[in-house]
Amino acid sequence: MASNLELFEQLKNDDISDNDLILSLQSENFRIVSMAMSRLIERNFYDDTIIKRLEELSRLLANNKFVGPWQFGHFAIATLSLLDDEKYKSKFNDIFNELSENDKFLVNNFIKAEAYKL
Repeated sequence: MASNLELFEQLKNDDISDNDLILSLQSENFRIVSMAMSRLIERNFYDDTIIKRLEELSRLLANNKFVGPWQFGHFAIATLSLLDDEKYKSKFNDIFNELSENDKFLVNNFIKAEAYKL
């Protein structure tokens, strides 16, 4: 896998292969992961490994600040909602229905504000 700097540049310039895009979701650098989620939404790109990783990331609802009032998990949950695939929509609904009212509000607000557009 490319270095974080290389991934950052590839993601920034939208010059990243689909395979590297999937791999970038595994990065420990949340900036890389957030850029990867934005690219997934822009490309409407999904596969079975992505849905599992987004489900893992959706648990980061405390102490994992993304921007403004949102935690990193809110971004992951919103990504599930914004990808045009029934499996993703179903996983979104499963996770969303288990959220607190506050987290539901934050996810909906994240989507409305289009905060995923970095």
